[in-house]
Amino acid sequence: MPAVLLTAGATRNPIDAMRSITANSSGATGLWLAEALAPLGPVHLLGSEEALLRAALARRGAPCPDGRSEEAFGSTRDLMARMERWCRAHAEGVVIAAAAVGDYERAGPAEGPQKIPSGQAELLLRLGPTPKIIDQLHGWSPDLRLVSFKAASPETTPEQLAEIADKQRVRSRSSLVFANVLGRLAALALLVDARGVERFDDRGAALAALVARIGAGLPPAG
Repeated sequence: MPAVLLTAGATRNPIDAMRSITANSSGATGLWLAEALAPLGPVHLLGSEEALLRAALARRGAPCPDGRSEEAFGSTRDLMARMERWCRAHAEGVVIAAAAVGDYERAGPAEGPQKIPSGQAELLLRLGPTPKIIDQLHGWSPDLRLVSFKAASPETTPEQLAEIADKQRVRSRSSLVFANVLGRLAALALLVDARGVERFDDRGAALAALVARIGAGLPPAG
């Protein structure tokens, strides 16, 4: 298996020196994938501080297993910079983008206040979009294989989820998209590639199938 870059956990996009915007993601899926893929080849885990702490606690202080390395990320832009460095150094690698990446960051001057004063009756915060990291990967290394993840809103039907995932596949040139629905994460998952859609009613079975496909070799984006 080619070298793998795996992202896990949630980004933290700063509001000020103490506060940030983040998502409810522990990185558990990414950590599970890191363990499952480690016997197949080298894995570089880019994780949030919470995710890497969970990994360290699971190892009970032991070092990373052979073939696996770890690196922490912070904001969306920090994650993007670290992913770009890895992608440019591994032209034929596999990227598994399982992290919950923040879509918004504080808009305005780069140097905001050190700390927004507390006790205000009302506080208005202006946000702007962050870069879509997965849409840029093939600009850094055209021959990468990308596995992207999509979590849709709770009211999404399986048919709508398949359509949403396929649009992401085409836009980002993903070889494979792992898609699920918030509120039904354990009960519904789709694997979507150029050949079609495979549905699972058990998340564990879907993740096992994902590992098997990666181990067998992912096709180019189609």
